Amino acid sequence: MEDDASLSGNPVAHGSVDSTLGWTLPELKPGESTRVHYWTVLGKKYCNVLKIHKRVKEAGRSALFHHNFNFWKSFTEKVSVLPEFASMPQLPQRVSKCFYRSLLAVVSHMDITGSVIASCDSDIKQFGADLYSYCWPRDAAWVCLALDRARYHHLSTEIFEFFSKIITHRGNFLHKYTPAGDFGSTWHPVPMVQIDETGLPLYALYKNWEIAKSVWTTGRYYRGLVIPAANYLTKVIDRETGLPISSFDLWEERKGVHTYSACTVYAGLNGASELSRSLGDYDNANRWKEAAERIKESILEKLYDDKLKRFRRSLDDPTLDSSVFAVWYFGILPPNDPKVVRTMEALESELKRPSGGIARYLHDSYYGYMNSWIICTLWLSQWHSAVGNLDRALELLEWCADNAHPAGLMSEQIDDKGKPLSVLPLAWSHSAYLLAVLEYLQALEIKEGGSCGYQEK
Repeated sequence: MEDDASLSGNPVAHGSVDSTLGWTLPELKPGESTRVHYWTVLGKKYCNVLKIHKRVKEAGRSALFHHNFNFWKSFTEKVSVLPEFASMPQLPQRVSKCFYRSLLAVVSHMDITGSVIASCDSDIKQFGADLYSYCWPRDAAWVCLALDRARYHHLSTEIFEFFSKIITHRGNFLHKYTPAGDFGSTWHPVPMVQIDETGLPLYALYKNWEIAKSVWTTGRYYRGLVIPAANYLTKVIDRETGLPISSFDLWEERKGVHTYSACTVYAGLNGASELSRSLGDYDNANRWKEAAERIKESILEKLYDDKLKRFRRSLDDPTLDSSVFAVWYFGILPPNDPKVVRTMEALESELKRPSGGIARYLHDSYYGYMNSWIICTLWLSQWHSAVGNLDRALELLEWCADNAHPAGLMSEQIDDKGKPLSVLPLAWSHSAYLLAVLEYLQALEIKEGGSCGYQEK
């Protein structure tokens, strides 16, 4: 038995431990050191594992290292085609370093199937000892937005392919999926509808069209993804409120008619309308546009609180929640509209933590009291970039870089002492960082009198 975590050297060992590695090293004198190189080979068949193992041994560690280093260096160099690339040298080194690390981190969470798991963290144990190795359509859509913004369109197309395979016959997406596309475990009554998880993939496909202008991608996923999802969203608009029906929020904690969810449904329908118009399907374009405008009017009429002078979390909940940044980000109002300005200023003043980050919402108690969230901090940075407050936008980008793990990876949360909490890394945190940096650089170039090739709408 190997219960003592000490290997006996037998060909096969039995025990209850998950994993044990051991090496017999030569005797070291005080102050001396040595280095051990090892690799892990994974495969579906034993013979395939042996072939890979043999190839690694024959190539040698130096060749293997340089091969991988050169591949990923070439991969990140594609960023040089961006209009914003000329302004990259103006970024602090730690910010640009986190930008490139975020790009690698996002891609490392992609599976060959096109799924994007939320986190590869094997230490985190959620409900029932479950992990974060699932694909949430919400998180994957944000990754699509970041990859397309960075011009990695071939990778976002793989995610759209995954979306087209997992969409239900009703036209919506479920809570989360395994990388193979099966319905993942959940902690709420099935089917646990989160309406934003259907709106966001539509919006992401629209942004792909807006940047890449690939009629091939749009046409390929129009009938199998756009039409069913957009039709589903039009059917779940409550006739009385003009807003989407009640569903779980993006934090997966409460059910209601939420501002964030309504904004993503608007963005999805508006994007679907533009996609259908680009293909000449004017009947659907007009119908979806009408539905989107109805939601937009209801958001402004019912989700803005005149007494509080800001947007509410939901119809029945006035709690200050950072997710209401969606009002300007998804185009309900421009970022400099007085209602948006008052809302974002309230978020910054009341949700700012002692460490400098931004909490999710007032009195959040998940993993501690009102921890800073990387994505919420970046949403604020994006708004400051959008309204021209570039010093503050950069300050928030630097905060995220300063609170990254020494390896450059970003967690979900940061406590008031700067300790990372929950999963590390979180793909959503890294995709948000990519977007925030590129939007900052775009705003910087505009301020300096230049013009980037891509303009946000």
